[in-house]
Amino acid sequence: MTLHDLYWLIADCIVPHARPLSKIERDKEEAYQAAKLASYEKQITAINDEHLLGDYVGECTKALDREEGRRQSVDARLTSIIGLCAIAATIVFGSILAQATGTMHVARTWLRWIIGLGAWYLALQLCLAIIAAVRGLERRSYLSHDLFIPEEPNRIAILRSKITESSKILADNHAQNNQKVTQMAVAHRSLKNFLVALLLLGALGTYGAMTIANSDPPNETLRKNRELQDLHRGPQGPKEEPYIMQQQSGKQKI
Repeated sequence: MTLHDLYWLIADCIVPHARPLSKIERDKEEAYQAAKLASYEKQITAINDEHLLGDYVGECTKALDREEGRRQSVDARLTSIIGLCAIAATIVFGSILAQATGTMHVARTWLRWIIGLGAWYLALQLCLAIIAAVRGLERRSYLSHDLFIPEEPNRIAILRSKITESSKILADNHAQNNQKVTQMAVAHRSLKNFLVALLLLGALGTYGAMTIANSDPPNETLRKNRELQDLHRGPQGPKEEPYIMQQQSGKQKI
């Protein structure tokens, strides 16, 4: 593992976000897509069979339908992520508010710090998941079919034009859906961090509750602590001498 990979591993555990492509990687991807489209056009131009071109048009239509189904599936998952995170965020915010107002009292200092920081981390991961899901559901521009027919209104030219146009639309839709999938992966990573932190926080909370339960009960603590006994007893009046001592002191006076 390189230092760059270690950085992204730590970043994914704290603030997950999509890893951007370098300029060289982007140029390679653009060159690959351009070469693939050029190859498609060259192959389509070499085909003169009308029935074969019609079969290719049908295959392109099926590929576009599959890509549309993929987009709808990703959108449904992103929408469900927003709903689940909203419910979990309400619970986490309620616990933070209870601790801030003193409603939830924790006796031990280290446990208070862990609960406070843990709740903040949980809220952070939920917010990051919601942000990623919203970015994935943002409005995007998609290519659409051109309604104009070629200058040469023959069957073969029309079929070639439909195949070429469908290949461009398919490549554009595939790239748009990949961006949605990337944001969904970021949201899933945030949810994984949330679940791991929730498990650790629950384990530490259970340990704190068990250790507090095994400590001295309040009555035993009150019996051992002299200051608490005096505070519980309240103010004391002046001490009186015993009756025998009063009689002896009276005889001495007589």
